[in-house]
Amino acid sequence: MKAATIALVVRYEGEEPSLVETFSDDREIALVEAAVDRGENPVNAVHEHREKIKDEEEEFGNYVEELLSQPFLRPDVQEHGIQWLKSKIRIEQYHKTELDAAKTIADFAFRMYREDREMKDFSLAGPATVIRVRVFVLALEAAAAPQSQAA
Repeated sequence: MKAATIALVVRYEGEEPSLVETFSDDREIALVEAAVDRGENPVNAVHEHREKIKDEEEEFGNYVEELLSQPFLRPDVQEHGIQWLKSKIRIEQYHKTELDAAKTIADFAFRMYREDREMKDFSLAGPATVIRVRVFVLALEAAAAPQSQAA
């Protein structure tokens, strides 16, 4: 049976909770937890991490592209570069599918949380998967902090 975790970052506007963002990557969830423990805005922490990763991937992608544009490139090096590009495309497609599924699950889990606000760590089970849902409520100071525009 597969197991996964989804984190919901929630803030309160008056008495009603609103869903700020959803995370399904284990490393990002660990960043959320650490930021909440420090009293910081976890969304900003994850967005900063994503930006760093994006910059690193872009730099490496530029390197591969530049390498592939060399006129006298050995065929085996060229083949490895092409395989890397194909792999990158497959990974991006997988991530998009995963994000769509996580959004659907998060929407359902958030509705459950709105009905019972004591549910901050619970599981949803399906025929082949168990999803752990963790709800992180932003402190007023963190919720008021400006959020990054990265997605």
